[in-house]
Amino acid sequence: MIRSCTLPGVVLLCLLQLRLVPARGQVKWPVAQLLPSFPKPAKTQDLIYLREVPARWEAEGSALGHGTGRLEGDGWRCQPGRDEPEQYMVYGPHATSVPAGPQVAEFRLQVDHNTAYDDSIVDLDVRNATTGQTLAVRTLTRRQFPVASDYTTFTLPFALSAANQALELRVFWRGKSSTKVDWVGLQQNQSAAEMYLFASLKGLINRKQPRIFSYEGDAFAEGPYTWLESLGLSWSEPADKWNLITKYRRELAGLIVYDPAQIHTVNLATLLAKDKKALIASPDLVSRLTAAPYNLPVLLDLRGQFNSKLQVYQTIYNTYWPTLNHRLLIGLNPEAHKAALREYATALGAAVIWLDPQVAGESELLNRFLAAMPAGANVMGWWPEEQPGVERASRYGLATIASDYATNLTLHSGMPRKIKRKPIPPTPTLQNKIYVAFILSDGDNLQYVEHLMRKLWQNPDRGAVPMGWTLSPAMLDAMPGALNYYWQTATANDNLVSGPSGYGYAYPNSFPNQQALNQFVAKTEAYTQRAGLQVVTVWNTIRGGINEAVGRSFAEHAPSLLGLTGQNTGGGLTIYQQRLPGMALSCNYCTSEQAMKEHIATASAGWDGNSPRFVLIQAQPWTNVTPTTFKKVATSLNPEYVVVRPDHLFQLIRQANGLTRNPGRKSAGHARVVRPR
Repeated sequence: MIRSCTLPGVVLLCLLQLRLVPARGQVKWPVAQLLPSFPKPAKTQDLIYLREVPARWEAEGSALGHGTGRLEGDGWRCQPGRDEPEQYMVYGPHATSVPAGPQVAEFRLQVDHNTAYDDSIVDLDVRNATTGQTLAVRTLTRRQFPVASDYTTFTLPFALSAANQALELRVFWRGKSSTKVDWVGLQQNQSAAEMYLFASLKGLINRKQPRIFSYEGDAFAEGPYTWLESLGLSWSEPADKWNLITKYRRELAGLIVYDPAQIHTVNLATLLAKDKKALIASPDLVSRLTAAPYNLPVLLDLRGQFNSKLQVYQTIYNTYWPTLNHRLLIGLNPEAHKAALREYATALGAAVIWLDPQVAGESELLNRFLAAMPAGANVMGWWPEEQPGVERASRYGLATIASDYATNLTLHSGMPRKIKRKPIPPTPTLQNKIYVAFILSDGDNLQYVEHLMRKLWQNPDRGAVPMGWTLSPAMLDAMPGALNYYWQTATANDNLVSGPSGYGYAYPNSFPNQQALNQFVAKTEAYTQRAGLQVVTVWNTIRGGINEAVGRSFAEHAPSLLGLTGQNTGGGLTIYQQRLPGMALSCNYCTSEQAMKEHIATASAGWDGNSPRFVLIQAQPWTNVTPTTFKKVATSLNPEYVVVRPDHLFQLIRQANGLTRNPGRKSAGHARVVRPR
């Protein structure tokens, strides 16, 4: 066992020792595969909830309820003679992610004056709404407010006996004085520290066999049980997720303590955790984790060892990167990405960085990482900013597989790798009509297909009109069970197409040379064929078109594709090498029903009815564009319009331009089973 390392003089030796521990995982990563495969998940998963509990909830915010009073400026006011007394002026938020153990609630209030009778003004309490138990109460009198009409923060210690309880912070107004609440909150909020901790636990345990599933959902999320049910898995919910540390204690060796003063040490700890079998621990949790029943020793303490963010990543590059697998680099912001993809990064022991290509020093170090990566390698996670990051990776011939908030890739990557595709329905007859196809964007993003797309898939109007759903071909490796689910539940009007710009998000126009571009396109062809995707949405920034070299490469090295879409709105149709149509979108990222209607009208202007016209509309999903939105747009069109699937639109374009409808692919009259190589 490696001893605890705390002195600056020995930290490098201890870090080097961690690389000597042999890996015993069952993760497999064949050479031809973009991403690794995990072992088959356990039939019953331990379901835990990982959410960062807000430190504060504003009194006027939607998370809190009110039994009396009214909104006034920056808070909630109750006034004698106007508002009903003996009621809760504030209650909520029913937070369920507060960890068990000692906590301190905070209440920020003011009264109109503090020199009259020392009346009881409000009662503060903390209530466990799950059990109905009041955990702590404090009565505030007038003279406890040091300054009239000025906010004062009052504290109320309490203890929560179990996790996953609905917590209420309440202010009961007695009606004796004009009172205003600014916010309520928690002083000692350990939920962020727990996210690092349990993400690393998931990664360590799921590497051997996926057994822990977490729900980290927000307003865009699909629900805690959705994927478990869809993938045919059962689950149990521990009363307290801390019990899982005891359950899996034999598979853990100790702790790596990160430095909150240099938060990027979290990414170094993520890299080291696999080989050391160590949980990533906040200093605030060390006393609890080193004591019974966990008894986990501190194996490495990173506090005080690094003076800057750049020093952390320079250490990763100098000391660890030479021996790591260069096929993968993961970008995670340690202040934002506390869990989610961190479990996957922990399980793989991959290099995790957060370097900005627009910042001097960081840019140069980032280039050194990227230059060492081979053709076909990928950046997972995300970038400080989208365009500079994707552009920088593309210059090195690398794709970005957006996935920073993908939450259960260790489980998804272990699902059966059999994809049952459905054949394309019969193509409509080509007429002199205006053909319109809808595409919902952002499917290159694994967190989108895991969360928001799965939620949109339940929309009651899905299947009412033809539309394209973008997906990532990398799902063949990262989420094969989810890809198969989408195929098996798709209606005849649901067309699965490839998100930008092939097997990963890249700007092909920016690739460094023709060889790198051709390799990217050939790998895209292999993955889109096996995934059953025949249309690729190509991005070269949000507004860029497809240059001739890129179009030619797709035409020569992706012969099974029906067509490409380009982001250069209104740029028209290009036929590459007399075999592959590339069609510019008429709207490249529409945000609403009205925007789609306007762009269709613009694209239809001047049509004389003597030949067919083709209109491609791409909308983004983050502004409440749903299948219902597309249905409303479709029903607003007159009989001159025909709404078709994107693959049908390209088949009709091909027919209108003398090209074969089904290039490079045998027609299928039945579902085919495809086993990714």
